[in-house]
Amino acid sequence: MITIRIHAVIYPMYVCLCKAVTDKDIHRAVSQGACSMRCLRQLNGVGSQCGRCVGHAKEVLGEALSTQAAETGNHSGTNSAAPANPVTIASGNGVGVCYP
Repeated sequence: MITIRIHAVIYPMYVCLCKAVTDKDIHRAVSQGACSMRCLRQLNGVGSQCGRCVGHAKEVLGEALSTQAAETGNHSGTNSAAPANPVTIASGNGVGVCYP
C-alpha cells in the first residue's frame, strides 16, 4: 500500500494591489478593532488609490467580521454592531484611531 501525504499551503490573497494589502491583513485589522471600510482605509490604505479593490475588500471585511462574531459569540450582525465611538487600533506603524 502506498501512502501519499499532501500538504496544503495557503497563500494570502492580495485584495488591494496598490497598497499590497492581503485578506490576512484585513482579518488582522478586524481582530485589532477595525469594523468598517473607513477603518481599513485609515489603517492600511485599502481603496484609497484606484478604488478597484473596494468591492472585494468589503466582502473580505464582512467575512472577517462574521468570523469574529462567531468566535466571540456575538451574533448581532456584522456592521450593525459597529461602535459609535472611535476605536483605537494597533498597527505595524504604531497605534491609530479609527472612526467607523
